[in-house]
Amino acid sequence: MGKKSRFAGNLLTSLCSLALCLVLLETTLRIFHVGAYDDYQINNPYRFIEKTGNDEPFLPFNTYRERVPLRFDHLGYYAPSDGLIEFHSNQFGARWTEPASQNLEVPVILVLGDSFTYGHGLRYEDAYIYRLQKKLRDRSMQASFINLSERGSDAEGILQVYLHFKDRIPHQAVLYGLHINDLIKFTTNYVITNPLAVPWLVDHSRAFAWMAGRFHRFCIRRYRIRQLTDAAIFSESHFKSKLLAVETMAQAAAEKGTPFYVALLPILVDLRKGTFTPTYDGIREALDEHGIACFDLSHCLDGWHDRDAWILPFD
Repeated sequence: MGKKSRFAGNLLTSLCSLALCLVLLETTLRIFHVGAYDDYQINNPYRFIEKTGNDEPFLPFNTYRERVPLRFDHLGYYAPSDGLIEFHSNQFGARWTEPASQNLEVPVILVLGDSFTYGHGLRYEDAYIYRLQKKLRDRSMQASFINLSERGSDAEGILQVYLHFKDRIPHQAVLYGLHINDLIKFTTNYVITNPLAVPWLVDHSRAFAWMAGRFHRFCIRRYRIRQLTDAAIFSESHFKSKLLAVETMAQAAAEKGTPFYVALLPILVDLRKGTFTPTYDGIREALDEHGIACFDLSHCLDGWHDRDAWILPFD
């Protein structure tokens, strides 16, 4: 009984000490206003999004709306519209500034890609493809960019979009905004998603959020980055099949005598460190081998802090 009593006493003392440490950590984090969402992905962020309208892709003259909670809007981007972002489509169901037709009497460029090129989460005037069109027009270079990007798609899905529209919309060029998960299998927020971020605990305990975030940063995140920068990914059947889809797009455009260009886009993680340079290099070399023209934008945000490129902490 004596040994059992001492063991129980030591266990109780240890648990009390741990509890005291957690209380002190919780108090300190709250005093210094360390946010629960500062360092890592919120699991299932779309539970916070209020949706209105039909978000089926390629509906002509459609308007779909999403409202994000302003408590996550650390840059104040959504505040002017009270959290509301509108997604309008033109006569082809491609994204546009309003539910109206685009001009086809000037050179037309078909634009392909996933949510990055679509400009998901952004007012369309702030999407990079619209800003490129505006910059050209400011230099008296008239063009209509028909943005046929599809949210959540990959290279094979984007190929199907192009094959569907290539003979329906007269065009003079094709521009494909390629994000690396169009070819490599992972969700856009894979690196920063934290499986330890249990919503109720994160919402109610800064201490838990802080510990979960540190474990994620130094263990889970590093492991996932190693996965995505491993040269072996270029030998996987998944990569080869997705690359074949890009090659098929380029060949289909060539058969029509239409220039086909790829813009290689950066992943918004570790921008200061050049972490994904081996992955970009491998993709660019693969495109070069197939004679596909590529504008390499993968380093255009080098030196940025990651959070400066995210509108929301779970972006």
